Amino acid sequence: MIIIRVIEPHALLRIGILQSLADIGTECKVETVEFPGPGSGSAQECNLLLLSIDSARNIHTAIDSVVSAYKPKALLLLSSHEELLSTAAELPPVVSGCISRHVTPEVLHASVKLVLAGGTCFSSPYGTSRPTLTFSRAASPDNQMDREPSHADKFNLDAEHRLLGLTPRQYEVLVLLARGHPMKTIGRLLDISVATAKAHTETLYQRLGVHNRNAAVYTAVTRGATLGWPSSNEMEEAIPTMLGARVRPHMSGASAR
Repeated sequence: MIIIRVIEPHALLRIGILQSLADIGTECKVETVEFPGPGSGSAQECNLLLLSIDSARNIHTAIDSVVSAYKPKALLLLSSHEELLSTAAELPPVVSGCISRHVTPEVLHASVKLVLAGGTCFSSPYGTSRPTLTFSRAASPDNQMDREPSHADKFNLDAEHRLLGLTPRQYEVLVLLARGHPMKTIGRLLDISVATAKAHTETLYQRLGVHNRNAAVYTAVTRGATLGWPSSNEMEEAIPTMLGARVRPHMSGASAR
């Protein structure tokens, strides 16, 4: 069994990474873990650890901490820090790659496979700014997972469908896709036929430049969309339903950073 661990403090990006790696292979187990705190014990070694880094400051200390706690054979850094993205010479040998945390799902998928195969990947820094993640403050009903986006979500829907270049209906379909619903359920919730739901899905894939549900969700998240979740806590509770049994979040016993 190939074990891949992910340390990403931002809930939306963490979900996006898990979605993107959902089809990495049946022999792979992908799990999320916390950044190790003082006195954290050692976990079983893993084949690859994806570590999100916000700053190059204290990078060596951070790497030493995660290597000690999780014993990865290889480390893939996800960062928005331009200096870190453009330089590999000063990083420890365990670091097999450093890519932007805003790469497309296809690039992330390919980078992970390359590192698992023994290769390295260090990307060039981005020259453009990226949108920051925001969360809706709208209240959430108890049945958030099984409902059509309502008028309470209108502000989020209006802002986010424009952000993603989608029509309002395509955005509603994407929100339900992100919750793991099959086409039949999406059609029922939106009061449209299954054929129409499929047509909206194919069109939104084309507009986002992706080919499947996981890539669509990851791309939307990295562009700053919240996809209807009012808080990161609700997103954490939704992960098992979204991802199913094959790729699931697993919080280690390590203390939070």
